[in-house]
Amino acid sequence: MHYFAYKTQLLVALLLFLSLPALAQHTPAARCGVATGFPPYQFSAGGETTGFDADVARLIFKRLGMPFQFRQQAWDLVFNELRFGDIELIAGMEINALRTKFFDFTRPYYYRYDVIFILEDNQQITKLEDLHNQFVSGDRHSYIETHWKELGTLYDFRIIATPSKERSMQLLKEGKIQAAIMPKAVGLYLAQQMGIEVKILDNPDPGSPVAFAVKRGNHQLLAQIDEALEALISEGEIQRLYEKWFPEHPQRHDEKADEVQGAPLTS
Repeated sequence: MHYFAYKTQLLVALLLFLSLPALAQHTPAARCGVATGFPPYQFSAGGETTGFDADVARLIFKRLGMPFQFRQQAWDLVFNELRFGDIELIAGMEINALRTKFFDFTRPYYYRYDVIFILEDNQQITKLEDLHNQFVSGDRHSYIETHWKELGTLYDFRIIATPSKERSMQLLKEGKIQAAIMPKAVGLYLAQQMGIEVKILDNPDPGSPVAFAVKRGNHQLLAQIDEALEALISEGEIQRLYEKWFPEHPQRHDEKADEVQGAPLTS
Protein backbone atom coordinates (compact mmCIF):
# COMPACT_ATOMS: atom_id res chain seq x y z
CA MET A 1 0.00 0.00 0.00
CA HIS A 2 2.76 2.42 0.96
CA TYR A 3 4.70 1.45 -2.15
CA PHE A 4 1.67 2.19 -4.36
CA ALA A 5 1.16 5.62 -2.70
CA TYR A 6 4.86 6.41 -3.15
CA LYS A 7 4.73 5.57 -6.86
CA THR A 8 1.57 7.68 -7.24
CA GLN A 9 3.32 10.64 -5.64
CA LEU A 10 6.30 10.21 -7.94
CA LEU A 11 4.04 10.07 -10.98
CA VAL A 12 2.17 13.24 -9.94
CA ALA A 13 5.46 15.06 -9.32
CA LEU A 14 6.81 13.96 -12.72
CA LEU A 15 3.66 15.12 -14.52
CA LEU A 16 3.78 18.47 -12.73
CA PHE A 17 7.46 18.92 -13.66
CA LEU A 18 6.78 18.11 -17.31
CA SER A 19 3.84 20.52 -17.45
CA LEU A 20 5.80 23.55 -16.17
CA PRO A 21 7.34 24.46 -19.56
CA ALA A 22 3.90 24.21 -21.17
CA LEU A 23 2.41 26.44 -18.48
CA ALA A 24 5.19 28.97 -18.99
CA GLN A 25 4.62 28.94 -22.73
CA HIS A 26 0.91 29.67 -22.20
CA THR A 27 1.46 32.64 -19.88
CA PRO A 28 -0.69 35.32 -21.50
CA ALA A 29 1.31 38.13 -23.04
CA ALA A 30 0.76 41.59 -21.56
CA ARG A 31 -0.85 43.87 -24.12
CA CYS A 32 0.96 47.21 -24.31
CA GLY A 33 -0.84 50.04 -26.08
CA VAL A 34 1.05 52.57 -28.19
CA ALA A 35 -0.18 55.21 -30.61
CA THR A 36 0.34 55.52 -34.33
CA GLY A 37 1.68 58.64 -35.99
CA PHE A 38 3.47 60.07 -32.96
CA PRO A 39 7.15 60.05 -33.95
CA PRO A 40 9.78 59.90 -32.58
CA TYR A 41 7.99 58.56 -29.49
CA GLN A 42 5.54 56.04 -30.94
CA PHE A 43 5.09 55.19 -34.61
CA SER A 44 5.34 52.41 -37.17
CA ALA A 45 8.17 51.92 -39.66
CA GLY A 46 8.29 49.06 -42.11
CA GLY A 47 5.41 47.39 -40.35
CA GLU A 48 7.22 47.41 -37.00
CA THR A 49 6.28 49.33 -33.88
CA THR A 50 9.11 51.68 -33.05
CA GLY A 51 10.02 54.91 -31.26
CA PHE A 52 11.51 55.89 -27.92
CA ASP A 53 8.53 54.76 -25.81
CA ALA A 54 8.29 51.46 -27.68
CA ASP A 55 11.99 50.78 -27.07
CA VAL A 56 11.60 51.58 -23.36
CA ALA A 57 8.73 49.07 -23.20
CA ARG A 58 10.95 46.43 -24.82
CA LEU A 59 13.67 47.06 -22.24
CA ILE A 60 11.21 46.76 -19.36
CA PHE A 61 9.65 43.47 -20.45
CA LYS A 62 13.05 42.04 -21.27
CA ARG A 63 14.14 42.92 -17.72
CA LEU A 64 10.99 41.36 -16.29
CA GLY A 65 11.26 38.24 -18.46
CA MET A 66 7.59 38.60 -19.34
CA PRO A 67 5.96 38.04 -22.73
CA PHE A 68 4.21 41.07 -24.20
CA GLN A 69 2.80 42.36 -27.45
CA PHE A 70 2.14 45.83 -28.78
CA ARG A 71 -1.37 47.01 -29.59
CA GLN A 72 -0.80 49.97 -31.88
CA GLN A 73 -3.61 52.15 -33.17
CA ALA A 74 -5.08 55.66 -32.98
CA TRP A 75 -4.56 57.30 -29.59
CA ASP A 76 -8.25 57.54 -28.62
CA LEU A 77 -8.68 53.80 -29.26
CA VAL A 78 -5.59 52.95 -27.20
CA PHE A 79 -6.81 55.19 -24.37
CA ASN A 80 -10.24 53.54 -24.25
CA GLU A 81 -8.86 50.02 -24.54
CA LEU A 82 -6.94 50.53 -21.30
CA ARG A 83 -9.84 52.30 -19.65
CA PHE A 84 -12.15 49.34 -20.33
CA GLY A 85 -9.58 46.60 -19.67
CA ASP A 86 -8.91 45.38 -23.20
CA ILE A 87 -5.17 45.95 -22.72
CA GLU A 88 -2.97 45.93 -19.60
CA LEU A 89 -0.86 49.07 -20.03
CA ILE A 90 0.06 52.04 -22.20
CA ALA A 91 3.62 53.19 -22.82
CA GLY A 92 4.51 56.88 -22.80
CA MET A 93 1.36 58.55 -21.45
CA GLU A 94 1.51 62.10 -20.16
CA ILE A 95 0.27 62.36 -16.58
CA ASN A 96 -2.50 64.86 -15.87
CA ALA A 97 -5.40 65.26 -13.46
CA LEU A 98 -8.01 63.84 -15.84
CA ARG A 99 -6.06 60.67 -16.59
CA THR A 100 -5.34 59.91 -12.93
CA LYS A 101 -9.10 59.36 -12.52
CA PHE A 102 -8.84 56.29 -14.73
CA PHE A 103 -5.25 55.07 -14.53
CA ASP A 104 -2.37 54.50 -12.14
CA PHE A 105 1.05 55.68 -13.28
CA THR A 106 4.63 54.57 -12.78
CA ARG A 107 7.33 57.07 -11.96
CA PRO A 108 7.97 59.43 -14.89
CA TYR A 109 10.92 58.65 -17.12
CA TYR A 110 11.01 61.90 -19.14
CA TYR A 111 9.12 65.13 -19.91
CA ARG A 112 7.36 66.40 -23.02
CA TYR A 113 6.76 70.02 -23.95
CA ASP A 114 3.76 71.09 -26.03
CA VAL A 115 4.35 74.07 -28.29
CA ILE A 116 2.51 75.98 -31.01
CA PHE A 117 4.01 75.64 -34.49
CA ILE A 118 3.47 78.02 -37.39
CA LEU A 119 5.12 78.20 -40.81
CA GLU A 120 8.54 79.83 -40.84
CA ASP A 121 7.56 82.36 -43.51
CA ASN A 122 4.34 83.42 -41.76
CA GLN A 123 4.78 87.16 -41.16
CA GLN A 124 1.15 87.88 -40.23
CA ILE A 125 1.18 85.89 -37.01
CA THR A 126 3.75 87.15 -34.53
CA LYS A 127 1.98 86.68 -31.20
CA LEU A 128 -0.65 84.37 -29.71
CA GLU A 129 -3.47 86.92 -30.07
CA ASP A 130 -2.96 86.87 -33.85
CA LEU A 131 -4.35 83.33 -33.83
CA HIS A 132 -7.73 84.41 -32.42
CA ASN A 133 -10.53 83.15 -34.69
CA GLN A 134 -7.96 81.26 -36.77
CA PHE A 135 -7.90 77.50 -37.46
CA VAL A 136 -5.54 75.62 -35.14
CA SER A 137 -5.09 71.85 -34.97
CA GLY A 138 -5.48 70.88 -31.36
CA ASP A 139 -3.89 68.40 -29.01
CA ARG A 140 -6.67 67.27 -26.70
CA HIS A 141 -5.76 66.94 -23.01
CA SER A 142 -2.48 68.75 -23.69
CA TYR A 143 -1.13 71.36 -21.33
CA ILE A 144 -1.84 74.15 -23.83
CA GLU A 145 -5.52 73.33 -24.40
CA THR A 146 -6.05 72.71 -20.69
CA HIS A 147 -4.34 76.01 -19.88
CA TRP A 148 -6.44 77.92 -22.41
CA LYS A 149 -9.58 76.37 -20.95
CA GLU A 150 -8.57 77.45 -17.44
CA LEU A 151 -7.92 80.99 -18.72
CA GLY A 152 -11.28 81.04 -20.50
CA THR A 153 -9.60 81.66 -23.88
CA LEU A 154 -9.99 78.23 -25.52
CA TYR A 155 -12.87 79.36 -27.71
CA ASP A 156 -10.92 82.34 -28.99
CA PHE A 157 -9.33 79.81 -31.35
CA ARG A 158 -11.01 77.64 -33.97
CA ILE A 159 -9.67 74.31 -32.74
CA ILE A 160 -9.95 71.34 -35.08
CA ALA A 161 -9.14 67.68 -34.46
CA THR A 162 -7.03 65.61 -36.83
CA PRO A 163 -6.42 61.84 -36.94
CA SER A 164 -2.65 62.26 -36.49
CA LYS A 165 0.08 64.79 -35.90
CA GLU A 166 1.34 64.08 -39.41
CA ARG A 167 -2.03 65.18 -40.78
CA SER A 168 -1.85 68.35 -38.67
CA MET A 169 1.56 69.16 -40.10
CA GLN A 170 0.31 68.50 -43.63
CA LEU A 171 -2.62 70.89 -43.12
CA LEU A 172 -0.19 73.49 -41.84
CA LYS A 173 1.98 73.05 -44.91
CA GLU A 174 -1.05 73.45 -47.20
CA GLY A 175 -2.17 76.61 -45.41
CA LYS A 176 -5.47 75.08 -44.34
CA ILE A 177 -4.66 75.84 -40.71
CA GLN A 178 -2.54 78.62 -39.29
CA ALA A 179 -1.00 76.74 -36.36
CA ALA A 180 -0.58 73.27 -34.89
CA ILE A 181 -0.26 72.25 -31.26
CA MET A 182 1.91 69.23 -30.58
CA PRO A 183 4.95 68.13 -28.55
CA LYS A 184 8.08 69.97 -29.64
CA ALA A 185 10.03 66.84 -30.57
CA VAL A 186 7.12 65.48 -32.63
CA GLY A 187 6.71 68.69 -34.60
CA LEU A 188 10.41 69.09 -35.33
CA TYR A 189 10.71 65.43 -36.38
CA LEU A 190 7.71 65.63 -38.74
CA ALA A 191 8.77 68.98 -40.18
CA GLN A 192 12.17 67.54 -41.05
CA GLN A 193 10.68 64.38 -42.54
CA MET A 194 8.11 66.34 -44.57
CA GLY A 195 10.42 69.14 -45.68
CA ILE A 196 8.46 71.90 -43.92
CA GLU A 197 10.06 75.02 -42.46
CA VAL A 198 8.38 75.80 -39.14
CA LYS A 199 8.95 77.97 -36.11
CA ILE A 200 7.57 77.99 -32.58
CA LEU A 201 5.11 80.77 -31.86
CA ASP A 202 4.57 80.01 -28.19
CA ASN A 203 6.08 77.58 -25.70
CA PRO A 204 4.12 77.95 -22.44
CA ASP A 205 4.33 74.32 -21.29
CA PRO A 206 6.44 73.89 -18.12
CA GLY A 207 6.78 70.20 -18.98
CA SER A 208 4.45 67.22 -18.73
CA PRO A 209 5.77 64.08 -16.98
CA VAL A 210 5.52 60.91 -19.07
CA ALA A 211 5.13 57.42 -17.60
CA PHE A 212 3.58 53.97 -18.10
CA ALA A 213 -0.12 53.77 -17.30
CA VAL A 214 -2.09 50.78 -16.04
CA LYS A 215 -5.77 50.53 -15.20
CA ARG A 216 -6.52 51.82 -11.70
CA GLY A 217 -6.08 49.08 -9.12
CA ASN A 218 -3.62 46.90 -11.07
CA HIS A 219 -1.07 47.25 -8.29
CA GLN A 220 0.92 44.11 -9.14
CA LEU A 221 1.74 45.10 -12.73
CA LEU A 222 2.37 48.69 -11.67
CA ALA A 223 4.90 47.58 -9.05
CA GLN A 224 6.67 45.25 -11.52
CA ILE A 225 7.05 47.95 -14.17
CA ASP A 226 8.09 50.55 -11.61
CA GLU A 227 10.80 48.27 -10.22
CA ALA A 228 12.18 47.50 -13.70
CA LEU A 229 11.98 51.14 -14.73
CA GLU A 230 13.84 52.32 -11.63
CA ALA A 231 16.61 49.81 -12.26
CA LEU A 232 16.92 50.80 -15.93
CA ILE A 233 17.12 54.49 -15.01
CA SER A 234 19.73 53.92 -12.29
CA GLU A 235 21.84 51.77 -14.64
CA GLY A 236 21.77 54.44 -17.36
CA GLU A 237 19.84 52.31 -19.88
CA ILE A 238 17.03 54.84 -20.32
CA GLN A 239 19.60 57.61 -20.69
CA ARG A 240 21.43 55.74 -23.46
CA LEU A 241 18.18 55.03 -25.25
CA TYR A 242 17.15 58.66 -24.95
CA GLU A 243 20.43 59.85 -26.47
CA LYS A 244 19.88 57.47 -29.39
CA TRP A 245 16.49 59.01 -30.20
CA PHE A 246 17.21 62.60 -29.14
CA PRO A 247 20.90 63.29 -29.75
CA GLU A 248 20.18 67.03 -30.03
CA HIS A 249 18.53 67.18 -26.57
CA PRO A 250 21.06 66.37 -23.83
CA GLN A 251 19.91 65.19 -20.43
CA ARG A 252 19.01 67.97 -18.03
CA HIS A 253 18.87 67.38 -14.28
CA ASP A 254 16.62 70.31 -13.36
CA GLU A 255 14.71 71.04 -10.16
CA LYS A 256 11.45 69.76 -11.56
CA ALA A 257 12.99 66.40 -12.40
CA ASP A 258 14.25 66.05 -8.86
CA GLU A 259 10.74 66.63 -7.53
CA VAL A 260 9.55 63.43 -9.22
CA GLN A 261 12.20 61.00 -8.06
CA GLY A 262 14.92 62.17 -10.40
CA ALA A 263 13.22 61.64 -13.75
CA PRO A 264 15.91 63.38 -15.79
CA LEU A 265 14.97 63.60 -19.41
CA THR A 266 13.30 66.39 -21.36
CA SER A 267 12.27 66.80 -24.98
